[in-house]
Amino acid sequence: MDNLDELLRARLLPPGDWHATTLRHAAVLCPIVDVDGADHLLLVVRPDDLRQHPGQVAFPGGMADPGESPLQTALRECHEEVGVEAAALTVLGCLPPRPSSTGILVQCLVARMRPVPLTPDPREVAAVLHVPLRDLRDPSRWHERTPPPTATGRQPPTSPHFDLEGHTLWGLTARFVRDLIQGLP
Repeated sequence: MDNLDELLRARLLPPGDWHATTLRHAAVLCPIVDVDGADHLLLVVRPDDLRQHPGQVAFPGGMADPGESPLQTALRECHEEVGVEAAALTVLGCLPPRPSSTGILVQCLVARMRPVPLTPDPREVAAVLHVPLRDLRDPSRWHERTPPPTATGRQPPTSPHFDLEGHTLWGLTARFVRDLIQGLP
């Protein structure tokens, strides 16, 4: 855990302000949590009845409120979606921002999360997944595929996909995960 955190602090960008763009701003939080002695990423599954991103696997996150920094947005959204207080998180840095298929520039902040009870908001979260980092680091588990038929926005022709138990990680979240694991020993 400590070695990974030190490595990520050295590799990741420091949290900062929004990048200048004509796109709208959003932020997500990539929580790393220890489960039974192994690092896992916390991901959420969106409810099937949502207007935006129904049924998709994602990090907790959403649109920025006026005056919020990317860090404030990510922390607020994580609290709203899964009930994690900012005090349970140690921010390690952020990944380079990426534009979404729906015209939003998304900042992804990476944080170590203490194991705490979760209280998912059923309006935004159908399930919480803890995905072992060692599984995500296995290149044989990743595949480039076309986006599913339910994809919205202007999708690229292919996207990284990672099959989970009953769910698929793909699209922007998968790209952020790949950004995170690149270069990890």
